[in-house]
Amino acid sequence: MLPAHWQGCVLYPAIIAACICLTMAVPAAAAPTTELHIVKLAADGVTVLNETTVDYRRMEANLPVQGDGVTHYYHQGPVFTGDPWNPGEDTNVQSKDMGAVKGTDLADLCDLVGGMAGGETVKVRAADGMSKIFPYRNVYEPEPRQGPIVVTWYKADEGYVPEYYTGMRLVFFADTSTNPNGTHAFGVWDMHECFDPEYWYFFQPNVPTTTGLSVQYVTEIIIYSEEEPTGSILVTSAPPGAAVYIDDEETGSVTPCTLSGIETGGHSIRVEKEGFGQPGDVWVNVKANTVAEVEFNLTPETGSIAVSSVPTNASIYLDGNMTGFRTDTALKEVPTGEHTVELVMPGYRNATRTVTVEKDDYSIVDLVLSPENSTAGETTGGTGQIVVFSVPTNASIILDGYATGLWTNTTLDVPVGEHTIELVMPGYLNAARTVTVEESRSITLDLLLSPAGSTAGANATAGPDTSATGHPASNNSLEALIAAVFSLMNGLLSFLGMGESLPAPAPEQESAPAPDEGAIPPVPTDTPVPSTPTPADTRSVKNQSGGLHIESYPPGMTIVVDNKRLVWQTPHVVYGLREGLHSVTVEKSDPGSSRKDSDYQFETVQAWVYPDAIAPVFLDGVTATIRKTIRVDSEAYAGEQFTVNGLFPAGTIPGDATVEGMKPWITVLRDGKYLSFAVPSSIAANGTYFIKPWSGETVSVGIGSDPAGAPVFVDGFPTGERTPCRVGGLSPGRHRILVSMPGYLPAEEVITIPEGSSGNGGTITCTLREYTHGDLRIESTVPDAKIYLYGRYTGEKAPHTFPGMSIGTYEVRAVSENDSRTVEDMLVRPGETTRCMVALKEGAP
Repeated sequence: MLPAHWQGCVLYPAIIAACICLTMAVPAAAAPTTELHIVKLAADGVTVLNETTVDYRRMEANLPVQGDGVTHYYHQGPVFTGDPWNPGEDTNVQSKDMGAVKGTDLADLCDLVGGMAGGETVKVRAADGMSKIFPYRNVYEPEPRQGPIVVTWYKADEGYVPEYYTGMRLVFFADTSTNPNGTHAFGVWDMHECFDPEYWYFFQPNVPTTTGLSVQYVTEIIIYSEEEPTGSILVTSAPPGAAVYIDDEETGSVTPCTLSGIETGGHSIRVEKEGFGQPGDVWVNVKANTVAEVEFNLTPETGSIAVSSVPTNASIYLDGNMTGFRTDTALKEVPTGEHTVELVMPGYRNATRTVTVEKDDYSIVDLVLSPENSTAGETTGGTGQIVVFSVPTNASIILDGYATGLWTNTTLDVPVGEHTIELVMPGYLNAARTVTVEESRSITLDLLLSPAGSTAGANATAGPDTSATGHPASNNSLEALIAAVFSLMNGLLSFLGMGESLPAPAPEQESAPAPDEGAIPPVPTDTPVPSTPTPADTRSVKNQSGGLHIESYPPGMTIVVDNKRLVWQTPHVVYGLREGLHSVTVEKSDPGSSRKDSDYQFETVQAWVYPDAIAPVFLDGVTATIRKTIRVDSEAYAGEQFTVNGLFPAGTIPGDATVEGMKPWITVLRDGKYLSFAVPSSIAANGTYFIKPWSGETVSVGIGSDPAGAPVFVDGFPTGERTPCRVGGLSPGRHRILVSMPGYLPAEEVITIPEGSSGNGGTITCTLREYTHGDLRIESTVPDAKIYLYGRYTGEKAPHTFPGMSIGTYEVRAVSENDSRTVEDMLVRPGETTRCMVALKEGAP
C-alpha cells in the first residue's frame, strides 16, 4: 500500500529508473580496495584449510588478465514495463556500463587456496559487508552468455585501484551472443538461463536485475568446501621400522613416519614389529593443520635356550657374542627368531647349532664336543649330524669310544668324517655302527637292540636330503624280518598312544634325555607357555560410531554439531557420530519468534562420543558456567590418565585441565583403580594441583539396568563391563557412573563414596527409557566406501548398520577412492531397518 500522500499519483517508470540510478551513483561508505584475502574453509565452516592475501599488482603479474582495457562490459538493471525478464535484452542495459575494465578471473583466485569442487560455493564479500554467493558451476564452468566472473582492478578512464573508485569490483564478462546491439552484456534473462533459481538476484519481488551482482569494494573471497578438516600424525617407535595402523587399518608406512591428510577427531594408532610385543592402541586427537605426535617403546619378545654339552663347562657364544655363561645352563630373555649357538672349550673342537627361539618358550641345544686329537676318521673341518634312534629307547650313546651322557632318541652334532656309534643298555646286547658324516649333512641310524644272547642288528640309513651312507643293508631274510618288526613296532607305538612314533630322519632334531636324567637343566615349571588363542584374543572389527543425547534449558533449541546446523531440536538423540570429541551447541529455532531468545546464552561444549553408546550432553542457556584451567601434576602418578568431573577425554599427568563447577574432581586411573581427588578451591587459574599418592582400600559397586546388557563407564573410562556387573577399584570421593546403549536414553549418576569405605559399596540400578528409533543400513556398490552422516565422516565403512537412529530423514554420503555420491531423504521408520544402497563408480575417476 502506498503512503497517503502518494495515493492518486502515478510515478512513471522512467522517473523510478532515474531515482535508482541516482541512488546507485551515491558513493558507499566503503573505499576502494587494493588487495584480497582469500580463504578456503572446511566442511565445518570454521576450520581454515588454506588462505592467502594478494594485491592487484600480484594478480596482474602472475595470473591471466581478463579484459583488454578497451572492451566495455555491461550488466542489466531492473525492467519495470513488460516482461521483467526482458529476453530481448534491450532495456536498461546501455546505462549499466561497467567500463573498459581489466581484472582476474574469480576461478583463478580460488585456485590460489586449492580451488573449488562440484557442489561447493564461494562468497565474494565487500568491505562494507555486502556479499554474494556463487556455486561451482558458475565460477568454473560459465556459459558464454554469462562469461567468467571477474574481480576487476583497472578501469580505462580511472586507472588502477584505488583511483578506480568503485574497485575492486565484480563484473561478469559476458559475450555478445544474446544482445541485439552486439554489446557484452550480462542480462537478466542470461541470469535466468545460467543461474539456479536460488542464486537469482531481485531488486524487488519479481523484478530481477544483474547490477546487484556487481559487488563493489571486494575485499574477501571465502570458499565453503566440503572437505573434511585434516591434520597429521607423527608416529615414532624405539626401535624404528614398525608397521603403522590407524583405526585398525594398515597404512603401508613404517616408523618413523608422518600420516598426512588425517581427518580431525580421535583416531587409534598402533604399531607392529616382528619379534616385539604389540603395545596397546594409543588414542590421538587430531586437530586441523597441526601435527600430533605419538611414540611407542617396543619390548622385544623373548624366549630361552637351554644349552648343554658333553663334556660340560664349555663357553657359550650367542650370535658370535660371548655370553659369559658356560654349559650346562639356560640363556634367558633371548629375542625371538633364529640364533646361532657356538660352544668353545680348550682341547675340543668348536661346535655350532642354529635354533629358532619362540616367544615364552625353551629351545634346546645338545652338543657333543670332539677332542682335537680325536683319531676317529679323517676330518676336513665343519660339522654334521647323526640322528640316533633305537628300539627300545633310552639306550646310552657312546661316540668314538667316549660316553656322551645322552640317550636315544636324540641328535648328535659331530665333526665331519668317520664316527662309530655304540648303544649300551642293561639286559641288551651292545649295538655299534660306523658311519661317515659330511659337512652340514645328517645321517640317521635306526638300531634294534637285541636281548642278551641274541645277535640281531639293524641298518643305518641316510637322511632324506643327504648322500651320507652307513653300512648297506643285507638282503638276507633275517635282516629283512628284523626291519619289518622294527616298522611294525613303530606303528603299534603310535597307534596305542604309548608315545610318539619313531620320527622320520630330520635335521635339527632336538634331544630327548631319559626321564629325571640328562645334561639339560630342567625347564622351570613357571615358564610362561603360550596359550591357544581364543575368539576373544583375535582382533575383531570394532564399531567407530556412537551418539549423543542433547538437552538444553530452555528446550526446543536447534542443535548444532561440529558447526553444522541440524534440523532437530532439543531434546534429541543424534546417532552416527564418529568416536571422539565433538563440538555441540544450540541456537534459537525461530528467528521471528516474539520470545526473547537472545536472552539465552549458550556456550559450545566439547562432548565425547563412545562407540555403540549414547553420551548425555546438557546446555544451560541461563546459568553461567564457572571454569578455569589448571595444571595437574604428580610424581606418584606421572604418565597415568586422568579425567575431570568424570568426563572424557582423558589427559595424561602432567597435563592441563579445564575444571568447572563448584566441586570439581580429578580421577586418576591406576592399575584398574579409579582414584578420585577433590580439586581444592584454593587452586587459582593457571595454578598447579599436585596430587599426592593415595593408599587405602577401594570398594566395588554393583551396577544393573533394565534392560540388561548396557555398557558401563566409570568416570569417563570404559570398563568393558555390561549390566548387570560389579565394578571394583573405586576410591572414596566422587565418581560418575554412565550406563548406555543404542535405542535407549543414557542413565548417568554422580555418586560419593565416603572416606573409610571398603568392600562392597552397594548396588546402583537404573531403568533405561527407550526412545523411538530405527536402524539405518548403508551399503555401496564399491566395498569399504566411507560413510558420511550430518556432513561428517562417521568412522564407518559400507556395509554398516547404524542402530538407534532417531526417526526422520537423513542425508547419506558414501565416498570411495574414485567416486562419491550423496543420497538425500533416507527415511528411518520406527522399529524398522532402512536400507540405503549407494551406487558408486569403480575404477579410475
